[in-house]
Amino acid sequence: MKRVCVSLVAGITAATGLLTIPTAPAQSATSVPNAGKGPAAAAAASAAKKIVGMSAPADLWGQRIKEVGSCGVEARRVFASLQSNGRSQSTLIEQAVDSGMMPVISYKVPDVETLNDGGYDSWLKATRTYLDSLDTPVTVTFWHEPYGDLDPADFRAGSQKFLDLVKSADIKVGPILNGWLLDNKVADFASFTSKSLLTQWDFVAVDSYQNGTAENPGTRLPARAIPLLATWLDNQGFPDKQIGIGEYNGFTGSAIKAAGEAVLSTPEVWFGLA
Repeated sequence: MKRVCVSLVAGITAATGLLTIPTAPAQSATSVPNAGKGPAAAAAASAAKKIVGMSAPADLWGQRIKEVGSCGVEARRVFASLQSNGRSQSTLIEQAVDSGMMPVISYKVPDVETLNDGGYDSWLKATRTYLDSLDTPVTVTFWHEPYGDLDPADFRAGSQKFLDLVKSADIKVGPILNGWLLDNKVADFASFTSKSLLTQWDFVAVDSYQNGTAENPGTRLPARAIPLLATWLDNQGFPDKQIGIGEYNGFTGSAIKAAGEAVLSTPEVWFGLA
């Protein structure tokens, strides 16, 4: 979905402004909430400070930061294509780290069949080596919003490759799925997951957008994906799985602010990027 610049500016300002509300004690923007099970984990997640970040084209990043201010922007979405040296988008990743932001990195690959046949194993290992060298927490996802691009079985196999060869203590791995599937294609959403993957993933995230157009905004706001995803995870037996919103956007500042409020008020949510 193409971004709406005016709404983005108003919305991210509103969302980051919410961070001044004393809903939680201070915590490092790059720390990971307790992902354990049971009431204690839920209490810890509820008390944890949420990470609010931003997704914007690289050539507009500086402009967006000037428009909204850097205060409260604690994560940056990075889109990368896997490379043999493991350093895809290293400039953007290191800019995020140097700015005290957690990189939320989405990797695609030149050929999924080659990935699943082991042809990129050395690339994945090089990626882990590079990201670990940053000595700071990052999140990694394989092929964001795979619906319509990948066969679910290929996505699940590729996701397992990333878990096996990229995940480490500082590298949290999870999917960023199509949030709109939770509206009326839940079976399709589920097809990109499995019990095994849900157990291994550090988080489950979606991208979520308002339906309609700028001239005629729809009633399905980006915030809707958060309770839908939380309920879906509950029904799968993962009530304490950490949730992420890789990107949320709408046609008005109020729509994006509502999503920011949902990020901050939902105990399971770890990060949300406008």
